[in-house]
Amino acid sequence: MTPHAADGLARGWSGHLYIGKGFAVVDGTIGENAPHSHLAIQMSIGIDGPVTIADEAASMLVAGGVLIASNVRHRIAPLGRRVRSLYVEPQSRLGNLLAARLAGRQLDRADRAFEEALRQWLPGETLLDTDPDAPGATDPRAVRLMQLIADGDPKEGPARWAQRLAVSPSRLRTLSIEAFGVPPIRLRQWIHLKRAARALAAGANLAGAAAESGYADQAHFTRQLNRWFGVSPGRGLAGLVIVVDD
Repeated sequence: MTPHAADGLARGWSGHLYIGKGFAVVDGTIGENAPHSHLAIQMSIGIDGPVTIADEAASMLVAGGVLIASNVRHRIAPLGRRVRSLYVEPQSRLGNLLAARLAGRQLDRADRAFEEALRQWLPGETLLDTDPDAPGATDPRAVRLMQLIADGDPKEGPARWAQRLAVSPSRLRTLSIEAFGVPPIRLRQWIHLKRAARALAAGANLAGAAAESGYADQAHFTRQLNRWFGVSPGRGLAGLVIVVDD
């Protein structure tokens, strides 16, 4: 193997990506990632040493397990560290539980019970005795909004979603931001990204996954992946075995 090829393997992510309806788990090795933010509340634990989280203000948290609030811009290190990262949607019961632990903080150490639960988790099991897809204490209209975007007519947009929920477009935007931290259009982008990962797991190539998921083209998919997770498809997904369990 050439030094250049070895360097490429070291810098890309590797391992497994497990995807459920309201959560995902990356079980693998940290690769390069640019500063990014995403809808999910994240909990990451280092398997062979502590992980380092740097936020936008350049403050760093080094710990065996960390919690990262929804929509907090960050990057994870060190390169090559084995890690298990849980991504939970904030409207779920498990998301509510992790948000309560954060208590308004952007970053925090994960407590031992959370760390151990994630460390012992096996695909198909619940986490912390909570179904990750179970709805939490979110406004029922926000849950319905998520359903409309995920399962409704892909040609519909915020104006139609507002009509279906019997609220004004401005109230819809406020509702989405209060529940998910992002406006409805970014919520749809998040759902498109999850669809693309499922398409890749089913054997689609990048262009096919982008088309199946509602992206204008592969470049659009690549930009969104970089925005949400700080990686390109080549660096972030090529080395991960994607398993869908929902």
